[in-house]
Amino acid sequence: MSLRILACGVFRDALRHLRLPGHHPGLHVTYLPPCLHNQPRELKKELSRQIHLARKEGESILCMYGQCFPEMDDFLQQQRIPRLAGAHCYEMLLGSKPFRRVMEEDAGTYFLEKELILHFSEYCLQPLELHDPQMRQWCFQHYRRLVYIRQPLDPNLVPRARDLAHFLQLRFMMMDADYSELKANLLKLIHASQAVNS
Repeated sequence: MSLRILACGVFRDALRHLRLPGHHPGLHVTYLPPCLHNQPRELKKELSRQIHLARKEGESILCMYGQCFPEMDDFLQQQRIPRLAGAHCYEMLLGSKPFRRVMEEDAGTYFLEKELILHFSEYCLQPLELHDPQMRQWCFQHYRRLVYIRQPLDPNLVPRARDLAHFLQLRFMMMDADYSELKANLLKLIHASQAVNS
């Protein structure tokens, strides 16, 4: 059986760390550019294109995305494609309970992971005009702290994350990613897909 995971590039390091494709013959991953989050219509269009390509090859499909455009779940249900549980990548990287705990402690929490730290200028600074103090104040007025989700394969990004917290005038906090729930949910979907297609 050939199974295709359509995943946001944010999850590249997580899947590399988990080594799932190596343990499941016939499992392949297509990573879509994380920058598509800034263009929901383009993200939907590219997902549609990748779904078409995978189905032409006779592959089953899983989606490793959060609810990254408003009708994401309706779109995937129409396509009969299961999606990994989680509202967005931060919840998936931390696990649902730690994520809920963080949000219950302070709903004004702004999350960063490696991709956003490395590309903050092109994803946020430039399109939101955050070089302007008034724009920063307007965009981040409801945030009080910044949480950097550190993953096992990350380089040392703590200084850059701290600098961003200072730039945005937010308290800094770091948490380590926990892939256990992500792995369990992904394996559940993989095994369910294998059972359907066996």
